[in-house]
Amino acid sequence: MTPKTVSAGDRRLGSSGRNLLVYLFWTGFGLAIVVALFIFSGLTAADLGAIVVAIPLWFYVVMASLQVAILLMASVKWQIVLGQFPVGGKVLPLGDALAGTTLGALAGHVLPIQVVTPIVRAWVARSHQISTARAVGTSVFEQVPEVVVLLAMGLASTLVLVAQLGPLESGIAALAVGLIVISLISPIFRLLCHFSDWASGHLPKVIAKVTAIIVMALDQAASFPKRVFFQLLGFSFLRYISMVVLNVGAISVLVPDADVHSLALVYPLVLLIISLPFIPGGLGVLELTWTGVLVGQGLGAVEAVEVALSLRVILTISFLAISPILILFRTSAAELK
Repeated sequence: MTPKTVSAGDRRLGSSGRNLLVYLFWTGFGLAIVVALFIFSGLTAADLGAIVVAIPLWFYVVMASLQVAILLMASVKWQIVLGQFPVGGKVLPLGDALAGTTLGALAGHVLPIQVVTPIVRAWVARSHQISTARAVGTSVFEQVPEVVVLLAMGLASTLVLVAQLGPLESGIAALAVGLIVISLISPIFRLLCHFSDWASGHLPKVIAKVTAIIVMALDQAASFPKRVFFQLLGFSFLRYISMVVLNVGAISVLVPDADVHSLALVYPLVLLIISLPFIPGGLGVLELTWTGVLVGQGLGAVEAVEVALSLRVILTISFLAISPILILFRTSAAELK
């Protein structure tokens, strides 16, 4: 073993150690927030269990169904992107794409989902002779339309709040913004490409390498057929709407007199905050964000904390109830032979 090899190994070990420390720090930070919220509200595990049990079974079925739809649409999007990088490239069967996406979402409860999902998907795709680089790259790119939709809905929500529009007008505004984004998506991708290219020169080397890959993908994606853009953005919009219905619907069951319209308008902000890639599963940040939103609606601080904590448990239960079934759709080793 040469000194250079030892040095490279030491650097990798040091990098892994730093990444582990960062993960442990943010995990501890999130747990500290959750513990603080429990102490502040005086909520016990028994109280939380009573709230969860009081939710009707049919509502858990509805939430589980929505989560299946959200995972399924992400899987179809990944298939579409796999077929474009390169054009006509081998595409993973839908069952395997769904299993990989579900496993990534499952791991995303304890690890940053934006990081762990591409890795888990690559592991599932490996048995289908799809390279790790291609699987990870397409998984990362599949999230780009989600960011575009989130920003578009954030813009629509801001316009609605400023103009003080009602629910019907809000829906029309969101649709109008969505259509504008779809019609301008190619220039938007080129703009994102230029921004990413600029950002790569002002970021640490590790992040800059990832950004460089994104730049190449965005540059190629700018020439996608409009049909592909429409499909990717269409599924992203449907996923966004499903997530709004999932979260706002759950809160409306916990707080029957909640202002559903206002909750839907602030959801882009909530999603943006909990999507921070360094906080595992949005732990603590999700609860704190929803607490602030509900207090802003006039709910008492203690009750708002109880709702936020209950929301986490209810959504997790509905996901865990359905995820083992979705993972079974993966092609078995015997079928691959």
